[in-house]
Amino acid sequence: MRSTTTLAALCAVTALALTACGTDDDKGGTAGKSGQSASASSKGSPSSKESKASGSELEKLTGPQIANKAMKAMKSATSLTTALDGTVDGGPMKYRMSSANNGECVGNMSFGTEGKVELIKSGDLIYMKFDRAFWKSQGGKDGAAAADSIGDRWTKSKASGSDFKDFASACDSDTMLSGFEAGPNLARKGKATTVDGKPAITLTETDGDETYTTYVATEGKPYILKMVIKGGKEPGTVTFGDFDKPVDAKAPTGDIVDLDAL
Repeated sequence: MRSTTTLAALCAVTALALTACGTDDDKGGTAGKSGQSASASSKGSPSSKESKASGSELEKLTGPQIANKAMKAMKSATSLTTALDGTVDGGPMKYRMSSANNGECVGNMSFGTEGKVELIKSGDLIYMKFDRAFWKSQGGKDGAAAADSIGDRWTKSKASGSDFKDFASACDSDTMLSGFEAGPNLARKGKATTVDGKPAITLTETDGDETYTTYVATEGKPYILKMVIKGGKEPGTVTFGDFDKPVDAKAPTGDIVDLDAL
């Protein structure tokens, strides 16, 4: 039986936010496997004692124990900002999304020369703004026409619509964090360090030709602050921050194209 690779699964869970952009479905399956053995015990928010272990207490734990505490802390977050800079489906991608457990979000993503997208979900509506390069590269035979007629104006649609529900799923932090399950893992504890001035401890795990280095906060809740993926087909860096802070997802104003009315 294949050993559970918790950090690899964490990366796959993060990729839930990128499903609308063509994230590898196979990795999503790995994320599901990682939580099977401990999903019952990790439901709900962790206790204050569990989630606010001091740095010295955390550093006394083993790698697997730290990884599991980090998973529980992440799952308890009511909101967060996720940022990715790496390779997805063979192409460059940058992604930044602030999302909350009420389903609202604000963010953007870029695909190298293939364009950029800005996204806001407020209430039951999702607002998106695509640049010309995106329309032309992703719009199919009608892409050039859409680039001319809609241009860089904001568009809006019901978030439940079939064309946008995948994007909308990235806006619910509970959905994205639902796969952060504690369970058996082979995380190796590394050195103490800092991430943007915040004290952290490193964990390393391998999955095939991929190596995952995760940085877990050692002050306050043991949130995951950063993950660096090396090797494999989708290397990159994922950072997490703004935990439990309000997400300012205000609907845009001005000339907005109603896609549902077209």
